[in-house]
Amino acid sequence: MQIICPTCNAQYKIKGTALPAGKRVVATCKKCGGQIVIQEPPTPPAEEKHGTIPLNPPPFPESQKGEKDIQDSGRFEFESEEKIFNGYAGFWKRFVAALIDSTVLFVGGLLLGGAMGFSVAFATGSTHAIEPLANLSGILMGWLYYAFMESSSRQATLGKMLMKIKVANVSGQAISFGRATARHFAKILSAIPLALGYIMAGFTRKKQGLHDMITGCVVVNAA
Repeated sequence: MQIICPTCNAQYKIKGTALPAGKRVVATCKKCGGQIVIQEPPTPPAEEKHGTIPLNPPPFPESQKGEKDIQDSGRFEFESEEKIFNGYAGFWKRFVAALIDSTVLFVGGLLLGGAMGFSVAFATGSTHAIEPLANLSGILMGWLYYAFMESSSRQATLGKMLMKIKVANVSGQAISFGRATARHFAKILSAIPLALGYIMAGFTRKKQGLHDMITGCVVVNAA
């Protein structure tokens, strides 16, 4: 269920089960402090069959149905993001996951590069094209590895799976392949200078690196 603050238009997502049935509650906007009245919409009546007349027509207009059954029920507190996400993944968890992923890519690159080098040398009788092809294959392998796995239902690379963390958008949902691609290449900015964009993950409130902030992502503990 999505609600919007009438004062500043801040948007929040809450579970319908978090609201008391048939009640109206008031929440305070975290952004501006304004009051937000929240109530679940009344259950719509079952569709009437074509050409039939209801035996007991409603005694009041359809727009008012259910209103008299709604009662005030105090205040509603939004859940913190940390509870929804099971907590943000810390710097050292992310660091170990990155080491594992780098090892996976290094071994994969050696195998792929060796096979490509042998094939090119055998086909052309020259080794001049091996290095640029190896560099290109390394870039493609890294991109596809991160983009496909982090946009999958697992939301995680092998390293992140082992560390029980995953990538999500700021609402806690899986990211698309396009956003995972943007996040991967934004790591170039995090790496320069002196990997400061990565180090930021140890100090920011949501444990985000620069590439996470650019693409609107967070790394969280898996449930």
